[in-house]
Amino acid sequence: MYTNRQIIHHSKQSGFTLIELMVTVAIIAILAAIALPSYTKYIVASHRTEAQSAMLSLAQYLESKYNASFSYPAEASIPASLKNPSNVSAYYTISVSIANASQTYTITATPTSAQNDSMCGTLTLKEDGTKTPTTSGCWK
Repeated sequence: MYTNRQIIHHSKQSGFTLIELMVTVAIIAILAAIALPSYTKYIVASHRTEAQSAMLSLAQYLESKYNASFSYPAEASIPASLKNPSNVSAYYTISVSIANASQTYTITATPTSAQNDSMCGTLTLKEDGTKTPTTSGCWK
């Protein structure tokens, strides 16, 4: 009938044990726990960079108008595409304040709830080039 060799051969099972699967799942969970915060920081920083770029574009527009007329334009005459660029509007609200008889301005980028930028928060840029916050890494 059956020899010992045949019985052993038929009783072997192939596949993974539950322990092997659990070790694999644990390794994947550890790697995800390390990678996810880094990825989140990267995304927040990239949105911040886009907002800074939009702020600098708005500042460039304001400076070109100042060079032409020696005063900054009225806030109402600034194109909406500069104050509310589509690539930034979901993450930052950009506003401009022109004061002192059209001689100074402050551009502000306030993070929305989608941004959650706890490191830098609200960004500002003034006509003299002053940028806040001055925390390392906020303005690149």
